[in-house]
Amino acid sequence: MQDTRDTSGQQQWTLADFLCTYRYWALFLAWLLVAVSAQSFSIIMPVIASTANLSYAYVGLYYSGSSAGWISGAFIAFVVAGRSARAALVFPMVICAILLAIFMFMPSMWGAPLLLILLGFSMGTVTALFPLATAVFLVGGRPGKIDFACAMALLSTALFLSFIGPTFASLFFELLGATSVIAAMLACVIIATLLIVPAENLAFDDAPRQRHQPLAPRRRSPVMVAIILMAGQILWLALIGGAGFFGMNVFMSNEPSATALLFSLLLLVVSIGVVIYFLYWVYRIHGELASAQASQRLVSPLPAMFIAILVPLGLPVLVITLGELLNDRAADKGQQRPLSIGWLAFWAFCVPPIAMAMIQNAANRSYAESATGA
Repeated sequence: MQDTRDTSGQQQWTLADFLCTYRYWALFLAWLLVAVSAQSFSIIMPVIASTANLSYAYVGLYYSGSSAGWISGAFIAFVVAGRSARAALVFPMVICAILLAIFMFMPSMWGAPLLLILLGFSMGTVTALFPLATAVFLVGGRPGKIDFACAMALLSTALFLSFIGPTFASLFFELLGATSVIAAMLACVIIATLLIVPAENLAFDDAPRQRHQPLAPRRRSPVMVAIILMAGQILWLALIGGAGFFGMNVFMSNEPSATALLFSLLLLVVSIGVVIYFLYWVYRIHGELASAQASQRLVSPLPAMFIAILVPLGLPVLVITLGELLNDRAADKGQQRPLSIGWLAFWAFCVPPIAMAMIQNAANRSYAESATGA
């Protein structure tokens, strides 16, 4: 896969460089919190209006202000963010927090048209600001096309995760009332602001930090890697196959049997073991590949471990990055590329253990070639 890069004097940021910085994850979490707050308020606003005996025309004022806020957010992102990155994010969020606080502490003003318009405008501004400003910030690091696309894709999963916001907002409203929902959204905006404040140089126009954390290579059987990581599924298939063969189901009885309890305990132990081995493998493979040759394209082992298990799409992106690295190293030595990136991407999204086994197989070959060359 070709990756076009800027040839200017500034050192270019790779995906791994982005992923190993506080500012990148501060942007991710702040974007997530702001999106949760905005979506929750948009969903709950009609209910709040109904509770306060307001007509739906007032709800329309909020939505109109929110739509207009997107224009403001785009202006700040393209004009202000490039010059003063942190201020471009912090000041709109502070204004939004102030308006939310007024709305929370002064229920008598819920029907004030100006407040509804301003609140909607501020919400729309910060909602539009984060995706646009983040793109501007990442471009400042002059990454390649693939690195930029992957970095934005991971950040954009904040929008996917933010869909849980309305669910919790509805629950809060049912249990604690409208004020609790507004307080929760205010807390989200405040936390987002506090995350951004200590983040320095959000524009990524400085040189990335040099990272090199090598670990001694260890050859592993790709088949065993896949089997261990799929142990839970294999156990379930064994149970289903055994139940079909013997004509019995240990979970169908009204009272839990000793066999069902034993199987549940075994499944729990196996699942914990799989998670531990998964984290161990991700940690080791990044360090082991770093031992062969230092590369800014490799994520440091510890961040890689957390990204793989906590970030949506994190594991597929890491696996594909490792595949690209192994292919490029083989090509640099005049050898055939060991991996098909298309198939690797397919398995990384559909059955990750198979993709991880493919990476392990290619890594084993690279270890052997390095040992032979030494």
